Amino acid sequence: MAPTLRLRLLGAPSVDSTGDRPGPAAAQRRCLALLGLLACAGPAGMSRERILAYLWPEGDAGRAGHRLTQLLYLLRRDLRADALFLGSSELRLNPAAITSDLEEFGGAIERGDFVGANAAYGGPFLDGFFLDQSPEFERWVEEQREEYRRRRLAVLEALAGAAARRGDLALAADWWRHLAASDPFNSRFAVAYMEASAAAGDRAAALQFARTHEQLIREELEADADPAVAEAAARIRSSGASGIDPASGPSIAVLPFVNMSPDRENEYFSDGMTEELTTALSRVAGLRVASRTSAFAFKGKDLDARQIGERLRVSTLVEGSVRKVGSRIRLTAQLVDAGGGYQLWSGTYERTLDDVFVLQQELAEAIVTALPLPQASLPPAPVVRPDTPSLEAYTLYLRGRFFALKRSVEGMTAGIEYLEQAVERDPAYALAHAGLAECWALRGFEEFGDLSPADAMPRAKAAAEEALRLDPALPEGHLTRGMVAFLYDYDWKLAETCFTRAIDLRQTYSLAHAWYAVLLLTQRPQEALARIHRAAELDPMALHIVTVVGIAYYYTRRYTEAIIRHRTFLEMDPDNPRAYVWLLRGLTASGQTAEALDLAEKSIARIGRHPGLLECLGRLLATAGRRAEAKSILDELRAMAATRYISPHGEVGIHIGLRDYAEARRSLELALKHRSGRIPFLAFEPLLDPVRGEPWFSGLLVRAGLSHLVR
Repeated sequence: MAPTLRLRLLGAPSVDSTGDRPGPAAAQRRCLALLGLLACAGPAGMSRERILAYLWPEGDAGRAGHRLTQLLYLLRRDLRADALFLGSSELRLNPAAITSDLEEFGGAIERGDFVGANAAYGGPFLDGFFLDQSPEFERWVEEQREEYRRRRLAVLEALAGAAARRGDLALAADWWRHLAASDPFNSRFAVAYMEASAAAGDRAAALQFARTHEQLIREELEADADPAVAEAAARIRSSGASGIDPASGPSIAVLPFVNMSPDRENEYFSDGMTEELTTALSRVAGLRVASRTSAFAFKGKDLDARQIGERLRVSTLVEGSVRKVGSRIRLTAQLVDAGGGYQLWSGTYERTLDDVFVLQQELAEAIVTALPLPQASLPPAPVVRPDTPSLEAYTLYLRGRFFALKRSVEGMTAGIEYLEQAVERDPAYALAHAGLAECWALRGFEEFGDLSPADAMPRAKAAAEEALRLDPALPEGHLTRGMVAFLYDYDWKLAETCFTRAIDLRQTYSLAHAWYAVLLLTQRPQEALARIHRAAELDPMALHIVTVVGIAYYYTRRYTEAIIRHRTFLEMDPDNPRAYVWLLRGLTASGQTAEALDLAEKSIARIGRHPGLLECLGRLLATAGRRAEAKSILDELRAMAATRYISPHGEVGIHIGLRDYAEARRSLELALKHRSGRIPFLAFEPLLDPVRGEPWFSGLLVRAGLSHLVR
């Protein structure tokens, strides 16, 4: 008969059961420590005397022996396995009763199955685990942790070598990236990753990594990096000029125009001009254009042309400024070579607001003429295609989009006001209807918004459908209709159809690739990783891409990589509550509760009592045994719900931390009734593992349309 128990020691320790849920002994520290000792000892077992020395080094031998006997009894009882242990003086685990991830990891290595070994490695040995007043045990843990870390590095290096031998250079670079992340001070791994990235055609990533590595060594070790890293960077730089692959053809990024108007509120106009020019240039055959979101990552940043070109992987840049006073516009722009930093073209335009579309067309034509595009020319139709004949509606749309892109509740609220005015001025303005749809959809999704799904999502659906009625080929309309189908209707087929249609209409639509990846996370997680990597290629500097990559790693339980991505998200936007929430989820799922609790308290002190942060804090307090404080957080969330919508799903994690599974079920049932946007993620949410085996949980998945994921 196959074992019903599985011991996890690589990562946060736990005991999983295919039968009844284990009792409380399975979570007690000394019980887990005993299981860890015996699992590492393997078939040889470990003597009682040695176990006592590790677990009760300062105690009376007789009393310690009695405690060990109690532990053995509690584990047999709470794991419901009378034959859990074998031997008497030399104890060992019974392989017929319990298996461990250590066996899976070691066995895969012995078979040469390095992919399987990597999959079995869930994180550092006994990650975040400790025993008070047991120094010998702590030293033993550190030795084991280092040994398994070393073995895992060897696995990654073997995978990188195998991928390179098969000619899969991109995969080889990805494995070297994992190695460099696992041992960030190792210059050999750094150089190998840089060379593999360059060989795969991503010189920009290689050169960026060199800078990051050298900065890390200076800041953390107060030393100079190994010269081999600088030498490798020099070789890569010289082999590809500005780091751009010449075979990729002409490429360009439009950097955010500087608002030189006396009125700072006119920033919406300078941003809008930047976006319109980006869209216009993207219609030019033979020209690769960096996305708006990646280019805007450099807004207000003091970087030279070479650095920006390397990061965006483009050969030319457009820089400029806009001054708007009343109805008069003055626009100055220049085209810069990203490799050498020298100017290729510059121009100044003065027009009235009535001629804004003419101005955009003239600017686009001048830039294309100055670019090395021997085979390309402007399309027969104008590059600039006004979506509305109403200048007033257009200006209101620019204002609305400016605020909506802030992705805050306040920003989206203001965005809706301006966009509604835009469609009042021109009811046939399809793009404005699509903008409205997106704002309503995000306000009805608790990750972003403040409204109940029932209040927001029907409005989003109506606006998206109106946009598509007016323009069936509008990618933005298909994307938002897909968001509603996914987050509210739970119509997975329609959502996939909408997302793929948006991508078909605009192959470089990174946001559509990202949402499609999020959908796949709830259906076919491994496909999601490939899709989001495609989005990252299109939009390497976009916050939403960095976030979704981290989310993908989180739901596929690659917590170390998820945490790295979410820390990057936080560095890019240090006051974004979602950055903290996702980092806290990753730390919590990986068992790093002490660090997570500290971060939760600091994040709330920094940016306020955001519902998502309170949810994370409440669960951590409950897990730490601070029940009264956790219940106080529940009361605070319920009081907050009197003034704004708070999803019942926000309480689920706290109830699970309190081990109040009946209340967790009640909250999940209510979240399903509310059509919560987090329901589609139930099947893969790590923090729901304690209730995953309950029959009612499977029933909930079935009612949510996720029956194909019931295990």
